[in-house]
Amino acid sequence: MRCVLLCFTFLTSMNVYATDCFDRAGRDYHIDPDLLRAIALRESSMKPHAINFVGPDNYAIGEMQIHSHNFFSLSQLGITPYALYNNECLNIYTGAYYLAIAFNRWGVNWNSVGAYNAGFKKNRAQAKIRFNYAAKVYATYTVIKHEKSIISPPVNLGPH
Repeated sequence: MRCVLLCFTFLTSMNVYATDCFDRAGRDYHIDPDLLRAIALRESSMKPHAINFVGPDNYAIGEMQIHSHNFFSLSQLGITPYALYNNECLNIYTGAYYLAIAFNRWGVNWNSVGAYNAGFKKNRAQAKIRFNYAAKVYATYTVIKHEKSIISPPVNLGPH
C-alpha cells in the first residue's frame, strides 16, 4: 500500500523537467522510461540530491544513485560527481547508460535490472541480491503502469 501511495504521489506531482529527462533517456537508450522511473523510486525515492554514504570512497549520488566506483570511468567522458549531483537530467541519463550496459551484457530481462544495483558477479549471494532488487523494481514498475492507466485511460475515438 505504501508503494502504491508513493507511486501515485510521484505520478501526480512529477517534475516536468525530470519527466522529460526520463522520457528522453528512455527514448535514447531504448528503455521504457517507466522502468527508469521505477529504478529512481527504488534508489532514491525520486530525490535528485540524494546521497547514500557507506564510506568516504564508497557512496552513491543523485536520483539514480550513481555509485562512486563508476566515477573514474565517467570522468573519462567528462562527467564529474559534482555534475551528477547538480544536474538531474545527467544523473538520469547516466543511470540509463548503466542499465543499457546491463541489457547489452545479459539481455533485456529482470536479472539485468538486478545487475543495475548488485553488479555482475556470478555467485549465489550476488544472484540473490539481484533477484531481490529486481523484484522490488518490478513491483514498483507495475504500480507505475497501473496508476498511469487509471490516471490516463485510453481514449476510444472510434464509433460506438
